Amino acid sequence: MTTKTFILTTFILTTNLIYGQGSSKITREFGSPIISDSSSTFIIPTVYNAGLFSSSKLALWGDFYSNVIFYNFKTDSSKKLFEKDTYIVSLNKVNYSYYSDRKPGKSLTANFVFYRIMNIDRNKNGHIDSEDPAILYVTDTHGNNLKSLTGDNENIVGFDIYEKQNIALVKMQRDFNNDGNFNSKDTDYYYVKLDLDTLVFGKKIELK
Repeated sequence: MTTKTFILTTFILTTNLIYGQGSSKITREFGSPIISDSSSTFIIPTVYNAGLFSSSKLALWGDFYSNVIFYNFKTDSSKKLFEKDTYIVSLNKVNYSYYSDRKPGKSLTANFVFYRIMNIDRNKNGHIDSEDPAILYVTDTHGNNLKSLTGDNENIVGFDIYEKQNIALVKMQRDFNNDGNFNSKDTDYYYVKLDLDTLVFGKKIELK
């Protein structure tokens, strides 16, 4: 074995030991429980920790919510919301956004729980990353009737609940240049009202 080959082999093995065995491990922990129905139900988020060199299909690292467990303390039973781990962008937590300031994102009403989810590789680069769309999902407060309210052709960048007015204002981003990515080049935004009883969207509020 030549000196160069030995050094290269040593480097690869050392890198695998440091990153491959350590950072590639994915850990899951429980987040803080959230009351979704005070008479029966808690939401317990699953915190997903993926190292920078993880083999996960998510091109993300650090801590984020990957699933939700609905726990019924009356029946002492629990169930997961998603069959597989996904990327939950917001769920009643302080979150950082590329498009907005750091602030708590309220996701619950008396009847519904809302989720911004990244689960579609729209730009076809082999993994979920920050340039894929966040899609708005909803369930009832017991985790039933999961459905999406928006599609993957628009990116939900803001969701603010106004309970007294019984509406939410949703800020959406269009793929302005049609390149499959959502980023700072896509400057086409609009707001739209979401009725919190019917889950029906109103008319688009646009600058143009």
